[in-house]
Amino acid sequence: MSARAALLLLNGELREPAAVRALARRAELVVCADGGARHAVALRLTPDAVVGDMDSLPRRLPSSWKKTAFVEDRDVARGDLDKSLDYLESRGAKKVWIAGALGGGLDHELVNLAALERRGDALEIAVVGGGFARLLGPGRRALDLPRGARFSLLAAPRARVTLTGALYGLRGEALTRGSRGLGNRVAGRAALTVHSGRVWLAVDAGRIPR
Repeated sequence: MSARAALLLLNGELREPAAVRALARRAELVVCADGGARHAVALRLTPDAVVGDMDSLPRRLPSSWKKTAFVEDRDVARGDLDKSLDYLESRGAKKVWIAGALGGGLDHELVNLAALERRGDALEIAVVGGGFARLLGPGRRALDLPRGARFSLLAAPRARVTLTGALYGLRGEALTRGSRGLGNRVAGRAALTVHSGRVWLAVDAGRIPR
């Protein structure tokens, strides 16, 4: 059975656990990247698979995990995040919600975000942690946010965008990494067109899909 929507648990900090549980109920596949299994244990989730080199697994795993697949990959040239995304693609995942990508060291955060940006062409990616951020490529999208809602656009690493219905609009403007696009607010029927490149659309924790 292929899966279109998946939840991936990494080994960083688990923020908004209630939202992660809600996403797990909507996911067709739940996967842990090695040490992300500890979050599944804490949330009382039974993952479909654990992927990675298995060097960070909890010492004791629940008996309910008997049907969980353990996909061991000891390639030291690739991180457990990339290995897990490869696995999810092989299972037909198109949309991946990722929790635990942040925290656990700045170097790990930077590596994780860079890896996710590289995979944005093949997967619809969103990160849960201190808010909710979707990685968006070319196309026009209505922003399903109420008037006054706060959001940010962050280039990944560069993009050309048009933004309407916001306090600070953009018209075919180039964005690069930086504070441009940070802390905007919805002023009407907001819509975003990404003409080229990719951007992170980040919203506050209260806007995390339930």
